[in-house]
Amino acid sequence: MNSRDPVPLERHFSPFLQSEGDSDEQQFLEVHGYKNNKSWSEIDKRYRTVILAEAGAGKTYEMFARAKIIEDEGHPAFFIRIENVVDHFSLAFEVGSLEEFQKWLSSQTEAWFFLDSVDEARLSNPRDFERAIRQFAHTIASAQLRAHICISSRPYSWLPKSDRELIERFLPFKKPQAMTTDWDSEPSESSESFESELEIFQLDPLDENDIRLFAEHRSTPEVDVLIEEIERLDVMSLAERPFDLEGILNKWKVVRNLGGRSELLEHNIKLRLNESEPDNRIRRPLETDKAREGARLLAAAVILCDEPGIQVPDITHRRTGIEADAVLSNWNQRDIQTLLERAVFNDVTYGTVRFRHREVREFLAAEWFAELLQKGSARHEVESLIFREQYGEQIISPRLRSTLPWLILKDHSIRNRVLDIHPEIALDGGDPACLPLFEREKILNRVLTGIVQAGKRSTAQNYSAVARIAQPDLADKVLSLIERHCAHDDAMFFLGRL
Repeated sequence: MNSRDPVPLERHFSPFLQSEGDSDEQQFLEVHGYKNNKSWSEIDKRYRTVILAEAGAGKTYEMFARAKIIEDEGHPAFFIRIENVVDHFSLAFEVGSLEEFQKWLSSQTEAWFFLDSVDEARLSNPRDFERAIRQFAHTIASAQLRAHICISSRPYSWLPKSDRELIERFLPFKKPQAMTTDWDSEPSESSESFESELEIFQLDPLDENDIRLFAEHRSTPEVDVLIEEIERLDVMSLAERPFDLEGILNKWKVVRNLGGRSELLEHNIKLRLNESEPDNRIRRPLETDKAREGARLLAAAVILCDEPGIQVPDITHRRTGIEADAVLSNWNQRDIQTLLERAVFNDVTYGTVRFRHREVREFLAAEWFAELLQKGSARHEVESLIFREQYGEQIISPRLRSTLPWLILKDHSIRNRVLDIHPEIALDGGDPACLPLFEREKILNRVLTGIVQAGKRSTAQNYSAVARIAQPDLADKVLSLIERHCAHDDAMFFLGRL
């Protein structure tokens, strides 16, 4: 079976959480067994919907497939790429056709439109989205109230206030609220109020059952063992997106082992640096070592500047983000553009790209810092970026903290200093399981000392942190620590999970 054959997953959608209060409420509901997620059949009943999903999550496939399902059921349904609406509307239909659209306009039936996507690569100017929505609204003006419209976007490309106002202005649809009654008078028609139909959802990541179905559909051997490996290595953030799950399954089929977290990320990076973004039809050669060098430089620049966006050369309008041609100053623009089209990055949105995964970015940045440290002459400068003194005490720079779980694997001096100041950093990410046994035992000692002395729960007690360091060769050390700390509840909680 071809690895690109669609997998019949039943995806779900959750309300988009725009504030900390929303998140707290959602967590409360989930703790009490209530999940407010929706299926496609529920989304279809709505008239105005926005679906947010990260690159590689499968939103384009889902919307295309949903349009086909509705069309096959005998209803007018259309899948349209937003960037084609303004200049090429007659050619924009990938499900449905212009003739079927015109037939629907002259009818009295309802239709379903799936508009993909706010952030398509050719929507290089933010105002292009507004132009497309205006044009689409004008085209369906006589039948707007019969149109179910679903629009997709990346979360970071969606502007909650202005984009919502744009859709509500040009594609209005109101639903009645519950009537309010004045107890001293009869309810009247004027007392009925209306609220916007538009609701924002996010595409839920693949869960264990989805991953299992996906793997089985790809004829993957020993699926149960694979799921255990994914959980043990704490790489669910890679496995929960179909685009990246494909890479994991390919590795598993070849060697029946995912290796450690470092090995799996290394596999992912090599694969994606030699592969274009799925929606990119252009294929240009770029030597592998050069691509890796450029990706490292950009990853370090993104972290040092605390700016996730990377500007694509030759885009003329104003953008935010670091300038790729300034970071890669000795590269020609063709090679820079070729690198930024590689699948280690998301596709272009408003003239910028981002690294597809946070951990990939941190892994590559740590490689760049480690290379500087190996040269020796830059050690003082690198260490001054990582370690600071505040009120007479050594502290770790918050900006570079995310790279340290990977960097301590590559430099012994940095590792010793980091573990002296904040040993839990070793469990915040990276791949501590690959450290020598005596180093992992030392980390455990320091973490347990911190838990006991702090008198409060440690961030190292979460499941992910425990999973990263748990190896059979730690059994004797853990038993000795259990004897030593058997009277301390938090220490026993951590050791019990380990």
